[in-house]
Amino acid sequence: MGKKALGFALSGVIAVIVAGALIWYFVLGGSYQKTTAQSLEQPSWRQNVTVSNPNYLTFKDEHDIIRSTDSLGGPSAKYYSKYIDYIAPNGKPIRIVAQNEVTDEQVLYTYALLSFYLEQLGSTVADQMANNNATLVVPNGADRDGKTPTAALFGQNLHQAEIANVGSAWYINNDYKHRDAAFEEIFHMVHDYGIGTTQNPQANSDLAKKIAEAQRNALPKEESQWGKSGLWGLGSGDWLKELSKEGSLEQEYIVSVIDSYYGLWEPYTEGQGGMWGMYVAKNRAEVKEKDPQGYSVLTSFLPEALTPLMRVDPSFEGTFSMKLDQALPYTAKSQYLTNVSLTGTRDSGLVGNASDNVLMGNAGKNAIDGGEGTDVVQLRGASSEYTVESTGNTTTVTDSVEGRDGTLVLTNVETLRFTDKDTPVTPAS
Repeated sequence: MGKKALGFALSGVIAVIVAGALIWYFVLGGSYQKTTAQSLEQPSWRQNVTVSNPNYLTFKDEHDIIRSTDSLGGPSAKYYSKYIDYIAPNGKPIRIVAQNEVTDEQVLYTYALLSFYLEQLGSTVADQMANNNATLVVPNGADRDGKTPTAALFGQNLHQAEIANVGSAWYINNDYKHRDAAFEEIFHMVHDYGIGTTQNPQANSDLAKKIAEAQRNALPKEESQWGKSGLWGLGSGDWLKELSKEGSLEQEYIVSVIDSYYGLWEPYTEGQGGMWGMYVAKNRAEVKEKDPQGYSVLTSFLPEALTPLMRVDPSFEGTFSMKLDQALPYTAKSQYLTNVSLTGTRDSGLVGNASDNVLMGNAGKNAIDGGEGTDVVQLRGASSEYTVESTGNTTTVTDSVEGRDGTLVLTNVETLRFTDKDTPVTPAS
C-alpha cells in the first residue's frame, strides 16, 4: 500500500474512532450541562405551622421538594436538579428526581400518583420498591427526543413533556401531543419493582398472576392473530411480539386498563378505544363491558376515585370542575378526583362532585361550591386566624395572614377544617 493510500486509510480509521468517541461522549452525557434548581423562600406562616387536628388531610407542597441533588451522588447528582422522597414504611426512600424544566407541580403530581398506588397496595409493595432502590427519573423534554443522556435514564423514566398535571393547559385542553403518561409510567415502576410479574416475582405474586391472566385473555390464543383481533394491542402486532420477547406484555396491558378506567382517553376524539386505539375500551363503562376480566382485576386493588389531594396548576384561570360536564371534556378525568386544592394567587373557583370532598383554595379570592356529598373546606392555619361570616346559604372565610388562604366564598360546604379543629358551617338564620 502506498503512503498516500495508507494516509487515507489511517484518516478513515481515525475518523471512525473519533466519530465513535463522539457518539459515546453524547450517549454518556459528556455534553449535558446540569441546571441548578431555583431556591424557594419558605413563608413564615409555613415554617411555624402546627397541625393538631387529627382529621387534617396532610399533603406535600412545593416547599417539600429538595432543590439540590448534590448529596445524592452518582447520576442523580450529575443529571438532576431537584428531588422528593416517598418514604416507605421501612423508612427507606422511593425517590423522584427531576431536571430543571420539570415544574414543581409536575413533580408533586407524580408524587401524588405514586402515593395513591402505594396506599392501595400496602406496605409490602412499598417496602419492596424501596429495597429495590426504585427511582422515578423525570428528564426534560420528550421520550426519545435525543436530548437526554443514556446514563441519566437509570430508573423508570417519565419525561416532562408527558406529564399533564391537574389544571395545566395540557390537562384542561386534553392535549394528546402531551398525553398524560404519568399513570402509565409510575405504575410500570410499581409493577416491576414492587408487585412483580410472572417472570420477575416481587412482593405480590397473587396480583401479578391475576394481571397476567387478564392480559392473556386480552390477546388471541394464536400469536399470528395478535394485533388483528382481541381486546388489546390492536393494530400493533409487531410491538406485541417485541413485548413478548422482553417479558413486558403484562405491564403494558394493565396500564391501558388503568388509563381508560380513570378517564384519560374519554376526551380522545381521533379514534375509538383507549391508548391510541390499541385498547378496546375508551372509558370505565367500556372497560366493564368489553374487558370484564381486566375490570375485575383492576378493581380488586384500585378504588373508584383518586384519594390524594390533587393540586390544580397555578396557571389555571376560571372555575375548576370535578363534576362530569359534557361541555367540559376534561371533567371525564376530574370526575374521579376526591380531594382538590387550588394553588397560586389567581381568583379561581372550584366545584366539587358527589363524593365527600376535601377542597382547598389558594391565596386569591375563591368561590368554592362543594356540590353534593358531605364536603370539607380545609384551611392552612389555626381557627383563630380566620373570620367566618354567613349570609343566607353563603359562608365567607377570610384569612388574616397575607399570601396564605385569601378569601373563600363557600356554598354547599358542611365543615371548615383548620389545623387545630373542625368547625361545622352554620348557615345564617
